Amino acid sequence: MKRRGFTLLELSVATAIFAIVVAATYSLFDSARGITTRAEFRAQLFQSARAALQSVEDDLRGAVMLGTAYDTGFIGTNVGSEKEPLDKLEFVSVNRHSASAYDVTQPEVVRGIDVCRVSYMVEADEKRKPHGLLRERPLELTPPNGPVHRDEDVTGLGDDVAYINFRYFDSGQWLDTWDSTQTRKLPKAVEVTVYIRGEWRGETIVEPFTTRFYLPVGAETPEKTQ
Repeated sequence: MKRRGFTLLELSVATAIFAIVVAATYSLFDSARGITTRAEFRAQLFQSARAALQSVEDDLRGAVMLGTAYDTGFIGTNVGSEKEPLDKLEFVSVNRHSASAYDVTQPEVVRGIDVCRVSYMVEADEKRKPHGLLRERPLELTPPNGPVHRDEDVTGLGDDVAYINFRYFDSGQWLDTWDSTQTRKLPKAVEVTVYIRGEWRGETIVEPFTTRFYLPVGAETPEKTQ
């Protein structure tokens, strides 16, 4: 019995089908890998945003109005553009205990409270160090000769923060600026949006992350009188 082999046409068809199957399989694999890497990339952006927002939250929740000559005010300025906001916020905050822990055997020793003036801003020039989101905390609340900006008072909180936007809630509306020297009070809440920059597959991507912080003192602080 004579055995029949494959014809050239049959081999060509089989090869074409095999190539299609391999290409489809690779396409699915590459798509799945792309989704995974994209998710990992966005998770990194989220972690950067979370770290930056946590620092802002720690200070904002301690924002106060001292009602004395040492009160420099809660000042929020709207800088930059709508697409590239570079807002600045400065205020007085009671944000941590700086003295030694309370000792029950020495009741005369009282825990100290750190009252400081803090400022948040973004340094957009990537050639400067540090750049990105900056937190400035001068050693003196109100220096005798006016504000003094020193490099050692500035801390970088994330060089991948490209922009930042603040909004302030009061009387049922969100405002782009705030000046407690005029309003005589703190906002009830602050909305913070940080824009995180990252590189993904050779492309620069900037994604916004927004959260809102309730200011405990803001809702209870009575308005000052002239």
